[in-house]
Amino acid sequence: MMSIFRSRRQEPPAMTLEGMLGPNGRLDDAAGMCVDAPDALCVNADGRLLVSSGTRVMALGAWGEEPLVWASFDAPVTALCHGGGLVAVGLAGGSLAVLDATGRPHDGWSLPAGSVASVVDCAFRSQDEILLVDCGYGADANVLSQAAWDEEPRGQLIALRRSGQPSVVAAGLHCPMGVALDAKGSALVSLLERARIVDPSGRSLQSGYPGYLGRLRRTGNGYVLACLSRRNPLIEFLKTERAFVAEMKAKIAPRHWIAPRASPEFSHDFPIELGATRLFGEIKPWAPSFSYGLLIEMDESLMPVGSAQSRANGRRHAICDATVWNGALIAVSRASGEILKVGEAA
Repeated sequence: MMSIFRSRRQEPPAMTLEGMLGPNGRLDDAAGMCVDAPDALCVNADGRLLVSSGTRVMALGAWGEEPLVWASFDAPVTALCHGGGLVAVGLAGGSLAVLDATGRPHDGWSLPAGSVASVVDCAFRSQDEILLVDCGYGADANVLSQAAWDEEPRGQLIALRRSGQPSVVAAGLHCPMGVALDAKGSALVSLLERARIVDPSGRSLQSGYPGYLGRLRRTGNGYVLACLSRRNPLIEFLKTERAFVAEMKAKIAPRHWIAPRASPEFSHDFPIELGATRLFGEIKPWAPSFSYGLLIEMDESLMPVGSAQSRANGRRHAICDATVWNGALIAVSRASGEILKVGEAA
C-alpha cells in the first residue's frame, strides 16, 4: 500500500472552480474581434494594442477599428512585451527582435542562435535588459500534450542585455510559460503543468491553480493569469498509472494522448471525448472536456479574486495572453482566433 501512496504527486492541484473561481460565461459573453492566429499581445508606448497574428504584429488604435500591420517577420511571433519605448518580439525557433515604438528594428540586441529552444514570453527588466522565457520545447512540439506527461525540467529564464550577452537567471524549470515583474521588480514565473507560480530560485509563491498556466501579466492592483485549459481529473488520476502512460506515449502520437487540448474540436479519433456528450449530442457546460477557457484575476499575493470562463460547451478556449488596455481586460483565445474585451479588471 505504501508504494501506491508514494507514486502520487506531492502537490496535487488544490483549487477548484468554486467561490471566486465559480463557473461563469464571461468569455463567451465578451465582445470579440477575429484575428488570424493570435497568440501574444502588449500595449505600445503610443497607447495602441499590439497583437501577434502569425508572422505579423497588428496594431489596434481603438476597440472595433480595423487592425493595421505594425511589423512583419519571417517566422511566427511567439511573444510580445513593451518597455522603455521598445517592443521585444519573440519568434518561433528561439530568436528575438527588438523594435522601437514605430515598428522599426532597434540596433544593439541580438540573441545568439541556438541559445534557447523557444521564446514564449518576455518582459523588460530595464531599458537595457530583457527577461526571456524558454519553455524548453521547439516550435513543432505539441507543448500542451507533451508537458503534461514529461517529467524533465527543460525550461529556463534568460536575461538578455542590450550588448547581446545572455545569462541564465533560472534553469531546470518545468515548462515555464509566462513572466511578470512584481511591485519590487522581482520576476514571477508561471509553470504550465505544475500549476504554480515561482520565483527565479524555483521557490513556489502560489500553487494549486485549476488550470494549465499560460502567461502572467501585472495589472494596476494585482495580476491576471491566462490558462490554456482547465485541469482534468482523469489526467490527474493517470499520473498514478505509470505503466498505462508509458504504453500510451510509446504507441500513440502526442495528438491523441489523454492530455489537455487547445481546441474544443471533436473527432471520431478522439474516443475519450465521448464523455463530453450529453443528451441528444448536446455538449453540457459541466461536461469533462479536455479544452476550456479560463482567465484568473489575482491580487498582489497571487490569490484569485475573480475569473472569466468559457465552459465545455463554449468555443473561446485556450486563453494564452491577457492585458489591461484603456481600462478594459483584453484576452486572447487561441481556439476561437479572437481577442476578447472581457470588461473591467477586478
